[in-house]
Amino acid sequence: MRKTLVAFLLVAVAALSQPRAVAQQAPLLSELFSRYAEFNRIYAEKRRGGTAAAIEALRRRSEEAFKKGNIPDLLEVMGETQALAAGKKWDERQKFISSLTVDADRLVIEPNQILQVSLTRMFPVNIEKAFATPPTVTFQISSSETAARSGEASPPPLTQPLAIAERLTIAETSNNAARKLLLPDGAYDVVARIEAGGQMVAVIKRTIYSIGDFSSSIAQMSKTIAGIKNSTDPKVKALAPLISTIEFRHQHLAQLNRSRGEVDLDPSKEIDRLVTDLAALTKGQNPFTQERGEIERAYEAPGGKLVPYRLYVPRSYDGATSRPLVVMLPGSLGGERYYFGGLIDPAQIKAEAERRGYILAGVNRRGRPGVGDEDVFEVVAAVMRDYKIDPSRIYLSGHSIGGFDVWLVASQKPEMFAAIAAVSGGPPAQGETLTALLAKLKGIPAIIVHGAQDGLAPIQLSRTMSAEAEKAGIKVSLVEVPDADHLSVVASTFPAILDFFEKNSKAAVSK
Repeated sequence: MRKTLVAFLLVAVAALSQPRAVAQQAPLLSELFSRYAEFNRIYAEKRRGGTAAAIEALRRRSEEAFKKGNIPDLLEVMGETQALAAGKKWDERQKFISSLTVDADRLVIEPNQILQVSLTRMFPVNIEKAFATPPTVTFQISSSETAARSGEASPPPLTQPLAIAERLTIAETSNNAARKLLLPDGAYDVVARIEAGGQMVAVIKRTIYSIGDFSSSIAQMSKTIAGIKNSTDPKVKALAPLISTIEFRHQHLAQLNRSRGEVDLDPSKEIDRLVTDLAALTKGQNPFTQERGEIERAYEAPGGKLVPYRLYVPRSYDGATSRPLVVMLPGSLGGERYYFGGLIDPAQIKAEAERRGYILAGVNRRGRPGVGDEDVFEVVAAVMRDYKIDPSRIYLSGHSIGGFDVWLVASQKPEMFAAIAAVSGGPPAQGETLTALLAKLKGIPAIIVHGAQDGLAPIQLSRTMSAEAEKAGIKVSLVEVPDADHLSVVASTFPAILDFFEKNSKAAVSK
């Protein structure tokens, strides 16, 4: 059963990895996540108000699309939900607008570089039914309104938008255009203006940044990093493990002149942050001591690969009192950002950790559950090195594929964990293999959580796992949530999971 679930969850990942030339098979991952986040927000809001029935059919359809790896249909469902919430009629015209996304081939552009922009059709629509005349797209560059509203430093506004291409007939999959640009440093918007029959249909924007000395800044930071790594200063050498995080952030930043990257950020602010952090390290000072909230970290794996992980450190952390640590295994469509991104309600996850003073760690696992288990133990070691962690209160949680693998990971080092939580998962093995695995976990309390409306992983999987764990002599609690589905169950039950962890420290278990 686990193999079946793994197979259809990974179909979605495979669909996202196809060449972007085939628009129906390769919408932007960030677009999918942002739309799914909005879908979950709307559904949760309707459910709280008792009006979720109107989009229940859409929720079920989204699950079917996810199981089949049908990303275009999944995005269409997200668009229909947003239209429904906004009171808009879901006709061919609205479907067409929802099917579009604009992109640029890089987030950072330097003087006289060529910027390529594209308008992508993420799912098919019958244009002839939507419009009497074929719609067109005009690509422009304009001063960023988002940057201006947020108070960020920005160049003088462009007196008029710079045209890249005008009134291209919109193709079945995508339109592309390019222009060499020379812009003052600052934030700009790539703008796609959609027209039909002489009327404006939609305006879609994507932010980019012009940074004239970007490459030289990256090169200078590379030299500084090399100097720190080769330093003979004892104070600098003592901080050597921290350089992995700096290097990872530097690598991520450097590639933004060649791609947009996975996560949008302000590269100017990121450069300033890295320069400040490197200056501190050069002096033998730890630049991370005051960082709180959601934090990006990385460690160096064997072979030199930099592996990211994600922390949430509560603002109440003072370095004096030992804190509990919860390590979180992602589902198939996520890495270290899984619990802090749009698929799951991150605000609720972080608010609960803040309220209780827990440190959270999201691991990457390098897209290879089972093979990437070592990431868990490397991250625990790194967090215990950098923060004051109570060794009797280290917990392990996992969702979806992670909800299966939490049993496997815990069985490798059962002495490490005070309790575990498996959400939307099931048995990671069968027969004697499962019996032997569970024998290693005897004495580690477990909570199993599942949504009754889960259309991806049937609730019977968790019921079976609960029965097997109980038969093995494990103290297990099964929580079934009547109105929760595969994703919504994670944030809604996080307080209950932490309640369970609170009652099950190693000290408490040993008494």
